[in-house]
Amino acid sequence: MPRPPDPHLHERLIAAATLEFAESGYTGATLDGIAARAGVTKGGVYFHFDGKEELFFAVLDHWRERRRRLLQVPVPGPAGAAAALRGFLASYLRFHFREPAATHLLRILGTELRGRFTARLREDDRQEQRWLRGSLRDLLVSGASDGSLVPDDPALSAFVLAAAVRGALEQWFTAPADVEGHCHEEALAQALVARYATGRPGEAARGARSEYDFRERPDT
Repeated sequence: MPRPPDPHLHERLIAAATLEFAESGYTGATLDGIAARAGVTKGGVYFHFDGKEELFFAVLDHWRERRRRLLQVPVPGPAGAAAALRGFLASYLRFHFREPAATHLLRILGTELRGRFTARLREDDRQEQRWLRGSLRDLLVSGASDGSLVPDDPALSAFVLAAAVRGALEQWFTAPADVEGHCHEEALAQALVARYATGRPGEAARGARSEYDFRERPDT
């Protein structure tokens, strides 16, 4: 009598593939290795995925959705957008510090697979970075409106913050022992936002607007 399908196999394969790709990179990862981690034959992998490329995309999609589900951009409250921006940055850093495999998938996208086989990989990485910059820009614009932040150019400031966050994660992943003293997410978020914070939480902005019109700037 044939065994019934395993309803949890798809999730096990995603978890196994995450570890395999994180430890071995895309090139070094094998379907045999993924199957062994999941406790199935290679045929079990092919039952759900056409091959390594499709499985890698599925892993990326899984972690992207998990990251965005856990990292909703906060609506600024009475403490102002500066506090919301600090909270969002701390949450983003905390997620990656606690999910190193997800961090390594970003590194694979940005390094090993930057020029590889499909435009979709490059577009996936681009969309991930656009989402982060766009989220930061929205909070910076809110902070300029409530007086808690002073970004001369929200799009440029969002770019600088995103670059700082990704750079911190790269250093932490590459040599954690060298930088662990700087990688407490709350303190790091505080330091990143201090450049733009006015110290006037929730206070409505006064005076004339900058000649830079936030509403007319393109998305990042």
